Order: sequence, then structure tokens, then C-alpha cells
Amino acid sequence: MLDCLIGYIGLRSEVGNADSGLYLDALPDINFVNTQKISDKDEKESQDDVFERVEKRAILKFRTLFISEFNNCHKLFDRAIIDCLICENKELLAESLWYLMGAEMMHERLFSNRINRFTLDRKKAKELKEEFLKYFYEQLHTAVLGIDLSASECLNGEIECKQAIVFNEFTP
Repeated sequence: MLDCLIGYIGLRSEVGNADSGLYLDALPDINFVNTQKISDKDEKESQDDVFERVEKRAILKFRTLFISEFNNCHKLFDRAIIDCLICENKELLAESLWYLMGAEMMHERLFSNRINRFTLDRKKAKELKEEFLKYFYEQLHTAVLGIDLSASECLNGEIECKQAIVFNEFTP
């Protein structure tokens, strides 16, 4: 697991202990009260358990999606180097992780065992999840392009971009 990302995005801004300064409760329709409503009361699960589960799932997914985006240009599969690059550039990647965690929180909401006003509004949760994922991919793409591999302490030698031409969508 990428230990450098654990706790990097926080749940509640009022607590204010996330190194990134980004908190899930700053995203639309995510707050401490709603997180409590997702937790499974039968299992005495707390909102901290929900957040930890969302965070773990998001970080694991983040690594895989980072590798995919990074390899659009570069070909690098060494997990140790990938993890090093992510940790070395976590400030640059923070916003994309934030949105991915938001999408994972909506996923948690969609599949919660609890039935209440918050969990029944599945349409809104699906829309927010899609929106968060859209922003995640945009931010991840921009962040990966901003990684300065020549200044990285993670690589022994230089790796070049294997994709010489990048096509951008143009609409007049």
C-alpha cells in the first residue's frame, strides 16, 4: 500500500489534519453526518471505518489508474518505482486522488446496507460518482504530464516518452 497517501486526504475539514489541505467534506454532498448514515449500524461500524475502507480502496485503485495514465507516454511497470513516483509527486497528484476518493465515497453510498433518505437517493449518488470520476481523470492526466522525470530521485536513468504525437480534441 502507498503509505505516503494514507491520511493525505482528510474526511473533515473542521479537524484539519490532512497534509494536502484537501478534505472530502469540501466535495458536493459529502459530509460527516452523511458518512455516519452510510456506516452499517448493525455491525457497529463507525464513519471512521467507512472512511478507512474508502481511502484504502481509492489508494489501491489510484496506483493502477496512475500506471495506466503514466504508461500512455512512458513504459514503466516496476511497482517500487511507480510507488516512489507517486509519493514523490503526491502534491501534484493530490487533487486527482481527492476526486477519486469522492467517487469511492459515492460508491460506498450506493452499496450501503443502511436504508435512509441519504442512501435512497441513488440517482444523485450515481451522478456525483460519474462527475467525480470525470474530474479525477482530467486531474490525473494533467498531473502526470506535469511530472518532471529528469528531476526525479526515483529513476536511475532517463526514460523517454514513447508516444511522440498527442492528439487533442479540437472543436471550432
